[in-house]
Amino acid sequence: MGKRQKKAPDWFGLDEDRFTEAMAKVIQRHRAAIGISRDKLAFELNLHKNTLYGVEVGVMRKSGNFGRTQLTMLNFIHMAAFFKIDPGELLKEILEDIS
Repeated sequence: MGKRQKKAPDWFGLDEDRFTEAMAKVIQRHRAAIGISRDKLAFELNLHKNTLYGVEVGVMRKSGNFGRTQLTMLNFIHMAAFFKIDPGELLKEILEDIS
């Protein structure tokens, strides 16, 4: 067996850092548009407030590396539904924010 990669391959110029940063910006824009706090959104989505903080702002890991928390696909779909957006449209918005 070979070594496990630390990061996913950079498909089509899309890397984890750029994707999670764009996701954070899009979530923040949607929150601002409806005037909901991060903590209230976390509560509505049944997420711990630190999880959503990690998605939007990022956290310093024990390893010393900075990174953003990733949402599960199910939580992503719940978030899109909360914002009353089709999940595909939310993903499209994130990908457009990258380019």
